[in-house]
Amino acid sequence: MRQLRQWCFFASLMIALLSGCQNQPTPSPIAISTATNKTTTVITKEPESILGRVKSRGKLICGVNGKLPGFSYVDEKGVWSGLDVDYCRAIAAAVFGDAKAVDFRPLLAKDRFTSVQNGEVDILMRNTTRTLTRDVTPNISFAPTTFFDGQGIMIRIGAKPNVPNSSPSPSVTSNSAPTTSPSSTITPTPEKSSKSESKDSKSDNQVKSHEDNALSLKELTGKKVCVETGLNATNLESSIKEANIDIESTILPDLDSVLNAYAKGDCDAISSEKSQLAAWRSKLPRPADHKILDISFSKEPLSPVIVANDKSWRDVVTWVVYATFYAEELGISMDNYNIFKDSKNPEVSRFLGTSDSLGIELGLAPDWTTQILKQVGNYSDIYSRNLSPLDIPRGINRTWKQGGLLYSMPFR
Repeated sequence: MRQLRQWCFFASLMIALLSGCQNQPTPSPIAISTATNKTTTVITKEPESILGRVKSRGKLICGVNGKLPGFSYVDEKGVWSGLDVDYCRAIAAAVFGDAKAVDFRPLLAKDRFTSVQNGEVDILMRNTTRTLTRDVTPNISFAPTTFFDGQGIMIRIGAKPNVPNSSPSPSVTSNSAPTTSPSSTITPTPEKSSKSESKDSKSDNQVKSHEDNALSLKELTGKKVCVETGLNATNLESSIKEANIDIESTILPDLDSVLNAYAKGDCDAISSEKSQLAAWRSKLPRPADHKILDISFSKEPLSPVIVANDKSWRDVVTWVVYATFYAEELGISMDNYNIFKDSKNPEVSRFLGTSDSLGIELGLAPDWTTQILKQVGNYSDIYSRNLSPLDIPRGINRTWKQGGLLYSMPFR
């Protein structure tokens, strides 16, 4: 009996073990039962990344202004130029090794964010100021600022125009710059005298204080300043009040009205973002007759805009911008990048991809930074090509080593 009980115990134990080793049914994909007892399998598919979409398409779609000289402008021959345009090309150079693989999509200010959100463009490079309310907009994200601007004033220093009131103004429309929100640029146009050079060097090394603004505003004593209604008008009037200077401000309904009034001599000065002022001044018959004061009423950091739910694409755009900053820090430009290829400097070799393959972590080729330098250049190259001809000094758009705000995160 004892042996029989032992045999039964071991038999039961063996049966339990064998049943535990049998294959368990695996959970099936989500299934939907139908009235005919048939089952439909639903397979969840990961959304395609923007980088993958861009590579598959073979071109980058870049949303731009298209009518703002110095930033994004297309001429009568269809040739694109500008700081924003060059950053689109830098991204294409990094992704494809071809800076020409870009389709530029001109956008109105009112359409720019929805165009990013619905995937109509891969990136927005349209002189757009980064603000808190825009930063928290659903599915919108900003990359590092490519240009720091502020609202300023342009004053006529030459003779007043002697034209009838019906005379047309310069060929600029309200679409040539953002009309509802601040754009971006930097410090004012320098005078050629040593006195103004000292003022420019001051603005290059520090942000203008309220006292400095008041000193500059004294040039406008007894003058009439035209400004577009909205935030620009509010900034101007509060600054005039704080400085306690006799300046007459005339608020007009739109930018066209401001430009027309100034062109006809109805205003002694106009106030808008300095990038806007410099672009418009370049179209006047005698640009030297107009001076942009060394003054800022606001902070307007121009930044690229991308969709917020794609970290890999944000990383690509972010580090392309940083690459243009860092190349200038290292002294590597469009003209001399070749001589750095065999550099023993670990920072340089790591940056150019000759010792490390940082680009692979971004989904790019190891020589992605070299392609940017070869086809577009560093930040100084981009600035000199597009903004220096408009007589806009770099000011706070210098590298941090020169007292500016451009600072790249480490390439390691």
